[in-house]
Amino acid sequence: MLRRRNYWLLFAILLLSLTSLSPSMELDTREDTHPLKQQLNQSERPASGDKDRIQSLNIRVSLSDEEFNELQRISNNYSLFSGTQVILSNVGSGEADGVLKQDLTIGNSPDIIMTDGRSITDLATQGYLLPVDIYQSVPGSAPLTTLIPQMQWNGYDWGVPLDIDPYVLVYSPQHLSELGITGLPRSMEQWNALLKVIREHPEKRQYLLAMDTRNPYGYSAVLESMGGSLQSVNPALLEWTQYAGSHFYLTSNTNPDLWDMLQDGTIAVAALPLSEWQLHGNSSLAAEAPLTGSSGLRYEAIHSRFFALPAQSGNPEAAVQWLAYVTSSSAQLEWLKNTGRLPALDELYHSGLPESVKLPFDTALLFTDEADLEHESAGGWTELSAAVTQLLTGKLDPAGYTAAVAEALE
Repeated sequence: MLRRRNYWLLFAILLLSLTSLSPSMELDTREDTHPLKQQLNQSERPASGDKDRIQSLNIRVSLSDEEFNELQRISNNYSLFSGTQVILSNVGSGEADGVLKQDLTIGNSPDIIMTDGRSITDLATQGYLLPVDIYQSVPGSAPLTTLIPQMQWNGYDWGVPLDIDPYVLVYSPQHLSELGITGLPRSMEQWNALLKVIREHPEKRQYLLAMDTRNPYGYSAVLESMGGSLQSVNPALLEWTQYAGSHFYLTSNTNPDLWDMLQDGTIAVAALPLSEWQLHGNSSLAAEAPLTGSSGLRYEAIHSRFFALPAQSGNPEAAVQWLAYVTSSSAQLEWLKNTGRLPALDELYHSGLPESVKLPFDTALLFTDEADLEHESAGGWTELSAAVTQLLTGKLDPAGYTAAVAEALE
């Protein structure tokens, strides 16, 4: 009897040993274990999953109420055929950065987050994200080439773009004409000519430029109009920024009064997102891209919104299936139709946007040769943004800004 009990004891120990040797379900993210990189499919919607396998996704975004309702509608359609429960939560733009930081550093993060495309590389290099393309590897439609440096690092894709919002320069042709200025300034000399006229009439209390200090896109647009670039420091343009700064109208939030100030001539030119122009622009105002096709420069003043997978995402495979659906070409056309936000997929521009979409510039400005991006680094965006804010508000002089940018782009 004792010997039989010993046999059962040995059998139990053997069973436990075999169980401990079973394959681990944890993701191995070491560089040498990644499969060969392939493009995330964004044009084909995923096939229905196993109906018996009920999954749940938590997704955090920062959208307007109208945009959130549209994303909820598209996501509900996905849930109907996939069987995956999707829980969307929305945070206001003012608290988005704080909530994002919390999501990425606490132990109970969402499965998907939304962020500025320029922040993807920084988050990836700090270990906050999972590479997207190791979970789905069917070739699909590519994003606009200009977005590629924002989403790729170390040979992998770390984000999926939802849309883009180019910055444009808005002005009143009538009021510029009254100041003796024909058309939007397209060089530092032309900007100085406009500034000179404004300074000659201090009683009118006019501003040369209106910009938002929350991000660098407005300043980037102004630099592009003078042949400059945000990341390629030009000492002459920095000196001009300091010289003209007392005639800037700076805001730290969306200011509806800007449109009245543009129409009455209080503000000569404002650097604004295209989405705001589409909402508030009218026939008395004009909007133009900061550069022209003949300039040979790349349109850099483009805000983009990306989805990404936090490193603590509980179900990355299901998360990528959702991403492939809501950023597919058909879904992006629905997004464009119902929100007005431009798509991020290259093919939709080459095939032609719907006739109902009226833009104040040629979409060819959005195309970029891959050769122009070979040596571009998308890292250091947080530090670069802070440096621009400090430059515009007078907390950094040109020399300090140059040093800050050099450190951010290292």
